[in-house]
Amino acid sequence: MTLSGKLAAQGLCSNPGGSFHLDVSEGCAPVTITITNDVPNEIDVGYLINYDGSSTQNLSFTDRLKNYTYYGAGVYTVLQKAVTASGQFYACQKVTVYESRNVNTQFTSCGGGKIKISLTNDVILNAYDQLDINWGDGETMTWKRGDNLRLEHIYTPTSVSPTVKIRGIYTGNKACAGGSVLSIPVSFQQTQLNSILLKSLVMKGKGTLEVNYSGINSVQTKIQYRSGNGSFETAGSRSGGGSQFYRIDNLNTAAVYQLKLSSQDLCGEMLDSPSVTSMRITGSSENEENLLEWNRYPEAGDFEEYQLYRDGFLLGTFTDINENNYVDKAVQCGDSYEYYVVTRLKGATSTSAFVTVKTKTTQARPIEEAYVTTQGEKSILIKAVIPGGQNNYELTLEKSEAGSDFKKLTTLFAQNEYEDLDVSTSATAYCYRFIYQNSCGQKLPATSPVCTILLTNELSTFRWNNESPFLNGVKGYQVLQRGSVRGEELINLEMAAHYTPGFTSQSDPEYTFQIMANATDGKFQSFSNILSYKRNPDVFIPSAFSPDGDGYNDVLEAKVTQVRSFSLSVLNRWGTVVFHSDDIGTGWDGKVNGANAPEGSYIYKLVLVDDINQTIEKSGTFMLLR
Repeated sequence: MTLSGKLAAQGLCSNPGGSFHLDVSEGCAPVTITITNDVPNEIDVGYLINYDGSSTQNLSFTDRLKNYTYYGAGVYTVLQKAVTASGQFYACQKVTVYESRNVNTQFTSCGGGKIKISLTNDVILNAYDQLDINWGDGETMTWKRGDNLRLEHIYTPTSVSPTVKIRGIYTGNKACAGGSVLSIPVSFQQTQLNSILLKSLVMKGKGTLEVNYSGINSVQTKIQYRSGNGSFETAGSRSGGGSQFYRIDNLNTAAVYQLKLSSQDLCGEMLDSPSVTSMRITGSSENEENLLEWNRYPEAGDFEEYQLYRDGFLLGTFTDINENNYVDKAVQCGDSYEYYVVTRLKGATSTSAFVTVKTKTTQARPIEEAYVTTQGEKSILIKAVIPGGQNNYELTLEKSEAGSDFKKLTTLFAQNEYEDLDVSTSATAYCYRFIYQNSCGQKLPATSPVCTILLTNELSTFRWNNESPFLNGVKGYQVLQRGSVRGEELINLEMAAHYTPGFTSQSDPEYTFQIMANATDGKFQSFSNILSYKRNPDVFIPSAFSPDGDGYNDVLEAKVTQVRSFSLSVLNRWGTVVFHSDDIGTGWDGKVNGANAPEGSYIYKLVLVDDINQTIEKSGTFMLLR
């Protein structure tokens, strides 16, 4: 059979007439295809599974081929030759097979938990769009075509041997997501390199930094440092094992340094230890307080706490990495104190040089917070907040009773509160003021007074004085109303200086009342004396009296409380009114029309209107004796 020149140039795929189909046309290698002939009444049919697309001579067909497996990646052409009674015909189908082999790598264990994997730049690697890498310790990464062929990873800890898994990935390919997974068991060499670690830094006052670290015998280790973000300098090199000590001189105590250890690993590269930062503390003094500040530690991951020391004793600990200042108020004017700070890390410490601070003040600060409160009928507490040093100060208290002139009460030494027991809190109000002398000997004038709250009542209207029990003023008042049945109730009165409960016949029979004042800053409270109140009036008339002029029981009087109106009548045995009074303060002197009434039994009648406008009538008998 002779082919035309045109047919030879185009190959047999351009000579139609054959027909077949494949069950799959693309996939990850290996790909197995199933071939189905679609030419009817064929005499013979054969297939060439890797046709080059142009040859027309010397082609070897496999008769009636049904299945074939492609193992290598590539794009293949399946050529069909079908013979029928009408002649010989051809048909072509494409099969795409994607690379699925493992990428070629070279593994190196560098020591100290560090490994390297080098990717081979070959046809397999270049077939994939990217590599998914699982390091076997919970960390992963994605390598993309064009990235560095050298991969590094550091494991911590090294007690368990992980397996690195690498898989080639196709992006946007539905027929083949990726290749097979390459597993690389990791074996660590010289894992002890991880134990070359800084243990402590101690900055000394003359600019010497003492470094303690753990080394390994015969492993050369460089001690390196830098200030700020500059390059690291090598201070020295040691190859000793175990606990090692190194001193770096001529540093600036006002600067902050970052230190690390650098050792050569099996890959010929330098393996750095975690860095440790030096500490710096500064101090100043004002208003009898020492102000301390130190550098914030830069690495939060290893941070545990700051420890502040004064004169060798722990002053305080701070677990917040951002809390890097402190105000020391427990100091005395004129004294000097040495401070240093220690930063505790996971496995290391960093200690600053000492800073000496002399406590001083330009002028005494006034007392701005003080209060007074009633603690009982015979007890008043007076307390001030001292603004400066808490030692070696004097506090003189002056006292005024019921508006009288202030007189010295006592002088306190390094004490800021006093209990006054020479009082009667329900009888009068007391005012106090403070004269403060700080520990530097500077004395201030007397403060404004603070005064107790005196609670009084007229019937069921309660009133109290408006002098403040606080130096910084009153925010508002509240009344503690305690009923004998219903219990306690706290009522807000804002800035009112009086209170009327509004009792009814359904109210509790007995109450106590107490005023509570709140300071404007919310720090303090002050309480008044306690008043007792009975809703029903108490009435007492004696069973006898003797108007004989001896000064004892000469007048018949009704003892009555909590009434709005009062009426007392005295009748003789025949019912004649011999005495009448609407004044609760006026009693019967035993006379009728200026003459002595005869001895004997008399009748009294008492009519009262109480605090809630209830009329109360009471009658009885008594004896007049001579």
